[in-house]
Amino acid sequence: MEYLPFPDDLIRLQQRWTRAYHLLAVRRERSVAGLRRELIDLSCRISAHPYWRAAGYRSVRLVELRRAAAAVPAAREPLPCVDGEFVMSGPLETGTRSE
Repeated sequence: MEYLPFPDDLIRLQQRWTRAYHLLAVRRERSVAGLRRELIDLSCRISAHPYWRAAGYRSVRLVELRRAAAAVPAAREPLPCVDGEFVMSGPLETGTRSE
């Protein structure tokens, strides 16, 4: 079976999802609601991406997307750290709901 290549914007969404997931995993404070909202938003954007209409949404392709996103050099940047604590880089670039 021949697969369509992943578009760059879908790769970037997956990279942002992975980064938010890792930040959520290392956060120690109780206020992680913003990260959870970001993960939900990114998950929805990934699953609703137009790519899946053409290529078909299959769990194996989602695994391949994660691997493809991890293979791109930008995904290997270290997580931001200030005084030994991981910090979020800021809100999503494409506009999110204000808090």
